[in-house]
Amino acid sequence: MVTIEGFFQSLWTWIVSFFSNFIPNYILPNLQLIIQVFILLVVAYVVGKIGKFVVTRILSASGFKRVTTRTWAESVLRVTGYKGTIVGLIGDLVKWLIYIAFLAVIIETIGFPGVADMFTQLAVFMPRFIGAIIIVVIGFIVADFFGRVFEEAGRRFLKEDILASLSGGIVKYSIAIVVVIMALSLLGIDSTSLLVMFAIILITFMAAILIGIRDIFPSYTASLSIRQSIKIGDRIKIGQHSGLVEKIEPLSITLKKGRKRVIIPNSILMKEPIEKL
Repeated sequence: MVTIEGFFQSLWTWIVSFFSNFIPNYILPNLQLIIQVFILLVVAYVVGKIGKFVVTRILSASGFKRVTTRTWAESVLRVTGYKGTIVGLIGDLVKWLIYIAFLAVIIETIGFPGVADMFTQLAVFMPRFIGAIIIVVIGFIVADFFGRVFEEAGRRFLKEDILASLSGGIVKYSIAIVVVIMALSLLGIDSTSLLVMFAIILITFMAAILIGIRDIFPSYTASLSIRQSIKIGDRIKIGQHSGLVEKIEPLSITLKKGRKRVIIPNSILMKEPIEKL
């Protein structure tokens, strides 16, 4: 009586004998191993594609793709040369995580356990890398949002585009740097040195800003005093200039006299007496 095991053994013997005339001698003894590796490669390819498809579908259905489209995070991603979306990047990382995991199994099957351990460690590291990417993406979205909020608030209260953009930029890039430090900490990089580096960068940035706008503050502080003494529509005289107050801006006022207009910096108003006509 022929058993199933005996049948498959006979079938394998027949296959080996049939292809022995066509396959080189050094391949035939390793034919079973080659078939196993080939099957693992095919399975890895299919599972990787399915994994990317499932992850991108879940992220798209959850609204993550819509939230991250045309954001500052996606603009930063474009600078790196990646042409896809953030959701596509996460899907590709998941796909390569699966590829690396299968590659470790394939290498171990071939008989190189040391090399397989390297790929196994890389596969273990990949989820942390994906998590760091997600932290950076979400953090950049939050940074961009609060940067716009502070910029708009500065534009309403300070009435000056330069100062408004400056305040929004400080908030935006400060949050972005903190987010990058968090992501690098997740990857195992020492956060203490990163915080020190962040502090140095922030101090240098603030010093450069203060040096760059030191001439703006006298005019801006002067405008606060000027608004209490004169109003739009008042007829005043400042030094050799006289006319109707047409505009009172954070850094200057505009006098209108006939068809002519004179713009006087607010810092000059603090030095010259203002005479109401």
